[in-house]
Amino acid sequence: MKKLPILILLLGCSCLLNGQNIFLTGLELLQKIDENEFYQTIEYSGTMTIHIDDQLRTKKMMTQARSEGNKALVEFTNPEDYGTKYLMIEDELWIYFPSEEEVVKISGHMLKEGMMGSDFSYEDALEANKIAEKYEVEIAGQDTLNGHACWVLKLNAKVKDVPYYSRKMWVDQELFIPWKEEMYAKSGRLLKEMNVLEIEKFGTRYFPVKSEMVNKLRKNSKTVFELENISFDVNLPDNMFSLRYLQH
Repeated sequence: MKKLPILILLLGCSCLLNGQNIFLTGLELLQKIDENEFYQTIEYSGTMTIHIDDQLRTKKMMTQARSEGNKALVEFTNPEDYGTKYLMIEDELWIYFPSEEEVVKISGHMLKEGMMGSDFSYEDALEANKIAEKYEVEIAGQDTLNGHACWVLKLNAKVKDVPYYSRKMWVDQELFIPWKEEMYAKSGRLLKEMNVLEIEKFGTRYFPVKSEMVNKLRKNSKTVFELENISFDVNLPDNMFSLRYLQH
């Protein structure tokens, strides 16, 4: 059997699915990723381990999120941050500090700052939009990453409200999980690199439960984010995502 010319793969932006005579475009690959990672609602407990030089800091949290309206509520449970809460609605974020009983609003470029001093920005940690709705995509080739056969995708923003102008993904050809992702500024400068360390299967979806983020603008720094007790499509009351509930 003749092999498909590589020109068809690169210029035609299509690929074979698991060796079958089924072709996927770059957009369809993004949609497959969204099928795995997108949710209507989610609830989980999480741990962020922040590595800076030789020091470690651990942050623990409980999170409830809803994709509609890009809403999320995060409450920290580790001793030094106990009771601190984040509320995100669309592109606005409020932080409640229990010791001062004060709410501070964060918006705009401040959402790009590190969440609790980590390498994950507020946008990274709390964004719940489908990636296929935000980016144009092309299939740049194939690669093998940690034993996984991957499609290499290049993404460019097609809307303004995205955290990164362009991205590069190494997507598992069978599971449709991005094992590695690079995020770039409009100038082409590499800003961050994320690697998925563990995945789990929930029903028909594969979902990353442990990831590592490296901020290329910070020296000797990385953050590992682990999720546990994950529940999808749970019933979350509307009043949960409100300023009144935030201060409760």
